[in-house]
Amino acid sequence: MTVTANPFGKILIYIDGSESSILAAKFAIALSAKHHSLLKAIYVVNDNLLTELLKARIFVQMEKMDYERDLEEDGKRYLNYVVKLGEKKGVKVETLLRKGIVHDIVGEEIAHCGCDLLIQGELGEVLSLRDAHYEEGERILRRATCPVLVVRDKQKVEKLYDSIEDGGGRPGG
Repeated sequence: MTVTANPFGKILIYIDGSESSILAAKFAIALSAKHHSLLKAIYVVNDNLLTELLKARIFVQMEKMDYERDLEEDGKRYLNYVVKLGEKKGVKVETLLRKGIVHDIVGEEIAHCGCDLLIQGELGEVLSLRDAHYEEGERILRRATCPVLVVRDKQKVEKLYDSIEDGGGRPGG
């Protein structure tokens, strides 16, 4: 009998603070519990966007710094929430808070950790080709060098997450 490697050995979750990214985290936690995967969650502060807002004079430097700090704090809160969701199911979640161009940073982390799977929430609605060009979830999806799973169907994911016993045990097992 041939033994195959775990196809989900290293999973990266892209967290952007949206409800769909938290749903993706729950799916990733359930998948990790079942396959005993290494699980990382990444949140990227889009400092490229902040710089563009400064250049367009929408922000002054002090406002940019304040907003960047607020985004970092938001990122920490979202990542801590994902850690708690994992702990509840007995799954350790390693967190990464980075700054930069979102799709580049996520791509670099995929390569750095040798991820087997990237999980992200459902993509935002695209109303034009211009929107598609700037939507980070879309850019990540197109540039990822590993398989990407886009999570949808909230009821199914919630049911799957809830089916994992607290502490990581399997129901009936």
